[in-house]
Amino acid sequence: MNWDDLRGHRDQIEMLRRSIARGRQAHAYLFAGMAGIGKSRFARIFAQSLFCENHADTELMACDECSPCRQMNAGSHPDFFAIGCPEGKNEIPVSVFNGDKERRGQEGLIHDISLRPMAGSRRIAIIDDANRMNEEGANAMLKTLEEPPPNSMLILIAENLDALLPTIRSRCQLVRFSSLSANDVSDLLLETEIASTAEEATAAAAMSEGSLHIAAQLLNPALRTLRLKLYDALSTSDLRPIDVANSMTSGIDELGGDTNEHRRNAGWLIRFAQEFYRQVALRLSGDSVPEGPGTEFVARFTALLTAKGAKGIEIAMELFDRCVLAENHISWNVGPAKTMELLFDDLARTARTRLKSAR
Repeated sequence: MNWDDLRGHRDQIEMLRRSIARGRQAHAYLFAGMAGIGKSRFARIFAQSLFCENHADTELMACDECSPCRQMNAGSHPDFFAIGCPEGKNEIPVSVFNGDKERRGQEGLIHDISLRPMAGSRRIAIIDDANRMNEEGANAMLKTLEEPPPNSMLILIAENLDALLPTIRSRCQLVRFSSLSANDVSDLLLETEIASTAEEATAAAAMSEGSLHIAAQLLNPALRTLRLKLYDALSTSDLRPIDVANSMTSGIDELGGDTNEHRRNAGWLIRFAQEFYRQVALRLSGDSVPEGPGTEFVARFTALLTAKGAKGIEIAMELFDRCVLAENHISWNVGPAKTMELLFDDLARTARTRLKSAR
């Protein structure tokens, strides 16, 4: 694994390379950015480059051939450690840092990173999901950050900086990561076989905000089915708000998850509606729209508005604006069911009024 295996983030690579070449290597880094953009992969390649025997630290490159590189690729390097939030948990247990009660201080990440390197000149640890450290774990790590063991490096990875203690942030060199390009996300979806077709990958990437994680969520078969059901409802001239709201709310429930997941999926439905009207407006403007799931419904509503002449684009954009308002409801903690009810009632009234006045 080397930098050629990474999508994007060239500026961050060069920044770290220059920093190390000037002798300004930090004992702790904080990699910050949204989920699904490659921060964890970046951190591992960064660590491997520092372990690599065939390249100096100042080159910040990994050969993939020396013993340390092979060990990193196999997940067996004795001086490399990686932890994160266990699946199904909301926070990283303090035992991951300090060990279980019976062996407190004799095992765990803090103990491991404090030992002398076994195979090289340093020990490196990655803490993924660092924003999910609880207060006890964060305080335990803070002591290590304040007095870092010799020849050690910590790399914290976080989505939400506000969830980290200010004292943690202040003791790390912050490296911010930007989202990926839509083309990179589309290519990754195909490479990882998350998407089965180029059209499917392009459509998901366009709404992914530059995150492979979000794109993968969008390709959830159940969510895709719900999106098509939504598009079908929006494509008619007689939107039935109560029926559609109930259908979408039931679909959200069937997707499962906790309250936050329900709110997140409601948010996706609102954004799907925004995308529907955006594509309609583009078609009415004469712009090309990539073919993909649901385009037949977009074409149906576009044909309906085409008959309204220049007013058609205005109607599409007003409906789009109504969806933007609904997105605010989610951010204001309005429940998913109530949000769906308000959204489709608003869309039905707006469409009925505007289509009638445009005759």
